[in-house]
Amino acid sequence: MMRRISWPICGLLTLNGITILGNAITEVAIPWLILDISNSPALVAAVMSAKIIPIILSTFFSAQFVDRCGTFRVSVLSDLVNFASVLLIPVFYHADLLTFSLLAALLMLSTVLDTPSRLAKDVILRHEIEANQSDNHLINGVNTTLENICDLLGPVVAALIVAAFGTISALYFDAATFLVVAFGMIFLKKYFRPEVEPTEPSDARPLAYFSDGVKYLKQQRPLLSVLFVSAMVNLVITPFLVVYLPYLNKFVFDSVMSLGLSMTCFGAGTSLSSLLFGFYGKRFSSRQIIVSGYLLLVVVLFSMSFFTSQVLFFIQLFVIGLCLGFAGPIEVTLIQKAVPEALFGRVMTLFSSARFLSVPVGYLAFGWMLESTFALWTPAVMACAVLMGIFVYWRMNTPPSAYLASSL
Repeated sequence: MMRRISWPICGLLTLNGITILGNAITEVAIPWLILDISNSPALVAAVMSAKIIPIILSTFFSAQFVDRCGTFRVSVLSDLVNFASVLLIPVFYHADLLTFSLLAALLMLSTVLDTPSRLAKDVILRHEIEANQSDNHLINGVNTTLENICDLLGPVVAALIVAAFGTISALYFDAATFLVVAFGMIFLKKYFRPEVEPTEPSDARPLAYFSDGVKYLKQQRPLLSVLFVSAMVNLVITPFLVVYLPYLNKFVFDSVMSLGLSMTCFGAGTSLSSLLFGFYGKRFSSRQIIVSGYLLLVVVLFSMSFFTSQVLFFIQLFVIGLCLGFAGPIEVTLIQKAVPEALFGRVMTLFSSARFLSVPVGYLAFGWMLESTFALWTPAVMACAVLMGIFVYWRMNTPPSAYLASSL
């Protein structure tokens, strides 16, 4: 008979929620801090682009690192590194030693183990589910629901902390969340089932490990087309959330609470869209969903260059979330259907990392644009980039015979 949810698993899910709340504080506090000090969206873009580089690179060594060191050690080490790196930001600030280059370095340090940490906690959770003979569907459903709730509430909680205690004080709260998670994992360890002893990877060379995945991906034109349009959307949306939203809420609406509500409206849209995909996604082809969703995104982005009403702005963000919430589920579904089980992990990792390679470029490009005389037209330029991605996606999914027929 299946057991329900053991309390060590409840503890893991709770710690996961605390981690998401901590990340929300970072996403609100750091851009706001840089704007407070410099009034420069370009600096926000430069610092935040440095933050994402370790996430991209760590994707290629995370699995081997977890295999070598063990899930528990990797999880605790990551949380302690995050605690120290985030704590040093306000410490250096109060000592009048914080520079933007040092801030970027500390943020890079805080993210270098994020991917291995997430993988380690996922492995621990799966091991506990199997060891306790628990209901996978129930636990995964609770975990996803908790993540969605934290994603929605996190930005508002972060904005409240910044508004009540100040940006620098909020970073102490941020650091504390990582320390709580680290000690929580240490406390729970004695209740976890013994994990498999750490092993040496069969092939320690990351490039060799992924070579078969790269070869397979090159042969799959439909997957490559989805990868391209996903990369173009990430080129736009990540800078939109991390650079453009803080810029607009700082200089137009002048409210950190408005920033928190903005991110919550976006999160509400993505949550609803992913839920709708789960119920109704089978009724439409992936091509119909991708093209219609991203075309609506283009329309909304264009509209943002002409309207500055705050209420309308929140509605636009909700609609943008609706346009994007299907992306994750549909990409995973396509990969699950197209990729053999033996290559799934490698192709999924390559896909996840490659679509974020364009993000640092987007940060720098749109950060510079927000400081130019064309700042007002930033959403329109973003819309054009997404439109180009849709066009390439459509061409890559149109058989050559269709080109010939259309030209006759």
